[in-house]
Amino acid sequence: MASLIRLQLFSILLFYNVIGSLSVSPTDTDSIFKHYNCTNKAISGLKSTYKSNLKKLLSTLASKACDNTTYHSFYHAKVSGTNKRDIIYGLFMCNGYIEKLKCGKCVKESIETLKSKCVNRNEKKGVIWTHECMVRYSNRFFFNTKEERPSFCEKKSEDYEGQLDGFNKVLSSLTEDLLTKISKAPNGSNKFSVNKVTISEDKHLFGFAQCIPNLSMDNCKKCLRQAMDFLQTCARGKIGGRVLYPSCILRYDPNLFFPLPTGKRKNPGALASIICFHGILPVVILVFGCYLLHRESRKNLKHQKGNCGEEITTEMNSLQFDLNTIQEATNKFSDDNMIGEGGFGAVYKGMFRNGLEIAVKRLKRNSSQGAIEFKKEVLLISKLQHRNLVRLIGFCIERNEKILIYEFVHNKSLDYYLFCSKSQRKLSWTERYNIIRGIARGILYLHEDSHLNIIHCDLKPNNILLDRKMNAKISDFGLARIMSVDQMQGNTSIISGTYGYMSPEYAMLGQFSVKSDVFSFGVIILEIISGKRNVDCTGKDSDDLLSYAWKKWKESKHIELLDPTLEDSFSETEITRCIQIGLLCVQGHPDQRPIMATIALYFNCNSVDLPLPQEPAFLMRGKTEIKDE
Repeated sequence: MASLIRLQLFSILLFYNVIGSLSVSPTDTDSIFKHYNCTNKAISGLKSTYKSNLKKLLSTLASKACDNTTYHSFYHAKVSGTNKRDIIYGLFMCNGYIEKLKCGKCVKESIETLKSKCVNRNEKKGVIWTHECMVRYSNRFFFNTKEERPSFCEKKSEDYEGQLDGFNKVLSSLTEDLLTKISKAPNGSNKFSVNKVTISEDKHLFGFAQCIPNLSMDNCKKCLRQAMDFLQTCARGKIGGRVLYPSCILRYDPNLFFPLPTGKRKNPGALASIICFHGILPVVILVFGCYLLHRESRKNLKHQKGNCGEEITTEMNSLQFDLNTIQEATNKFSDDNMIGEGGFGAVYKGMFRNGLEIAVKRLKRNSSQGAIEFKKEVLLISKLQHRNLVRLIGFCIERNEKILIYEFVHNKSLDYYLFCSKSQRKLSWTERYNIIRGIARGILYLHEDSHLNIIHCDLKPNNILLDRKMNAKISDFGLARIMSVDQMQGNTSIISGTYGYMSPEYAMLGQFSVKSDVFSFGVIILEIISGKRNVDCTGKDSDDLLSYAWKKWKESKHIELLDPTLEDSFSETEITRCIQIGLLCVQGHPDQRPIMATIALYFNCNSVDLPLPQEPAFLMRGKTEIKDE
């Protein structure tokens, strides 16, 4: 009898616990914050018409947010005048998980803040973010344009206590899942998502992402990608953070700050009465519940055993192409279609029958790796997705051939624009600076944010491809894994890099680490700035670019390193900072070089002071392109 009572009490507690979990309320431990921005230029001779139109616009937004008949979580409007200067555009957007009353209150309070901070000072633009909504106005049309300025990054003061690499992987997984959910949303729906991931048994991360609804899905994804990059730098190592852009918002937090979907709420009091009235019901519930859980777990286990291998096989099949298709696409690997050759094999341009352009890497037959191992490595590499990496589309393994199929990147490789006399154009400083930062983002992803933590081992301008918008995309990453070279081991007798870009410890001793890639990146930075190759760059007076750059740095004449084709179209501050970062990357000892996360911080936060570089490493003299097969 006593055991039965204990079982009943346990059942009641269990039942209450279940009921309680259905009505969990979000706990936002942040203090209510407001970030606002007004342009620093008021409209000269601002006409009363513009100002009255602005007040009319803000009044319209406030009334729509507080409309009792129809709930608007997003609304945009335009107020016109007789003169183009009098047109004013505006919108509000509440966080997708905010209920109607909170949305209306937030928008109304935000508009009052804008009136006092921006409107009364005759500012032509204004934007404000709070913890629940955003309100914006401008005399310029902006409804469907992607904009990242002005921006704010807010982070919690507490650092994550534990393995930072593991935390960064969980955070990367969370943000990718948020983006995936938004990408799968039907057209016309609000572009927002929330998600939860588990760090450990009692630690979780909650995430939220949202775009302006009238932003195209392509621009929404681009905006959130940039927010992800910014967040991983500005809030790196912190337990919570958020990035606020005019076009999108991204946030993560260890505390639940949005309501979990619960369905129809129950009445705990009524349920408790029923339980008390029917004393035996908890026992029935417990026993029946245990039976259902046991049956479900057995079913799931059986399902997993049956389908796990099938899912992997399905993924592999979706990536695998037959050799005849590849031969047809490349005109049987015609020399006319060859667009490059490296240590792992030749690259051919091709086109499938559906018009998709591809780049085909025909790997050299020097790997003892079996077909299954090869397929598994390709499957892993294909999951690496970043806007600064060339995407792996698939593979072919047939008739002793091992082939990788990549997306085709149209604007050739970086070395063509830096060193090739056939190039019809030279890169502007803005393009070069964006390329440098894009390469940094791609390497950081490979080193710390991907699920494989890859060391490239052969970074050079030939392996940096440029898309139609001249964005940098790193190629040939992960080939050491695919070709069954133990890449993550500390040293190797197989030197597969390119002299002139290889760190001294890798070239001479076969020792490599993430700092080997940092060295290569430093060389690339200096090449991009100077437009000259590392080896034999300045003629008889100097041996290599690093020595020349160091000499100019010590003499405070580092601007002389700049490619003369740039003339006056550059930022001296950005040039100086890039040269200093480049020299820090090519320090002789690996410990003296910064990691990529620090380098990303240097680029994103100009207020961070850079350490002074020391003399660069001694370089191996000789040909630029020598490889051990």
